[in-house]
Amino acid sequence: MHGLAALQRAALDQPGRADEMFERARALVPAMPLKVQIQTTTRCNAACAMCPYPVVTAEAGFEHTSMSEERYLRILSDLRRGEVERLSLFLMNEPLLDRRLARWIELAREALPACVLGLFTNGAALDGRRARELAAAGLDEICVSVHGFDAATYERVMSGLSYARIRRNLDQVLEAAAAGELGGMHVQIVTGDVPEVTSTRDLAPLRYRDRIVVKGFSNERAAVGVETGLASSQGGASDTPCQRLFVKLYVLTGGECVLCNVDWRHTVLLGRVGDEGGASVSEVWRGDAYMAIRREHFTRVFARAAICSRCDYARVVDRE
Repeated sequence: MHGLAALQRAALDQPGRADEMFERARALVPAMPLKVQIQTTTRCNAACAMCPYPVVTAEAGFEHTSMSEERYLRILSDLRRGEVERLSLFLMNEPLLDRRLARWIELAREALPACVLGLFTNGAALDGRRARELAAAGLDEICVSVHGFDAATYERVMSGLSYARIRRNLDQVLEAAAAGELGGMHVQIVTGDVPEVTSTRDLAPLRYRDRIVVKGFSNERAAVGVETGLASSQGGASDTPCQRLFVKLYVLTGGECVLCNVDWRHTVLLGRVGDEGGASVSEVWRGDAYMAIRREHFTRVFARAAICSRCDYARVVDRE
């Protein structure tokens, strides 16, 4: 994707050639997404200060849903035809609230043996037993979000969760890893790159520290028009090119392909996958709707993807 990044930057530097640069970039879009993120359920058990979840899910008309196994199997069957590098079974939710997850990881491992299978979780439901179950199912890596290493900070930023519980769960998981009970599953502790959180990092137990990865927060709440509860790592709009639409597919419980994980209100739907007799992943991925949004990222004229003009994800990622 280095060639794509060069074309995106050229389009920004030479706006008059944006359409030309996009036509060259179109040929670089892979036949299938390289990364796929699937929402198996819409539920979460936290109200984190950087996340729009508690506001969006409380709005009129929102209903919690779960993906059917039939749809999931059809999506996996489609993905067999490509060269998916990474499959992540989480999106705008807490994945471990889905009790089917270990079985679904097994199904993914069978369908996509060379693919990296990963999860992000807040860890409230991740004890030693659950970690062993996920590892045995074939999960390659699990990232546990821990935003604060003292009770006051953690419970303020990750409202609704218990610091004592996450400490207990992490201790069990790391003991299982040390005993070789998690096989090759890699465990990371992810913490946010904002002063409120990083100022507590030295309070983390020594056994955690070589597993801690610091990542930037993007302005998801501000991008969707929700009052900001915690500042992003870098505020403001960004002209840095975003490559998500060129490499990654985001699938909701009903099979709808949403713009990305910042589009909490599903303002841009790019197609639907997993329907019996419906469009394939490849047809949606290379379809007109996706290409039109990709063109907007070259011309910087956001018509359908207005949310992109308010998002600082690319800048935060570039900074890391």
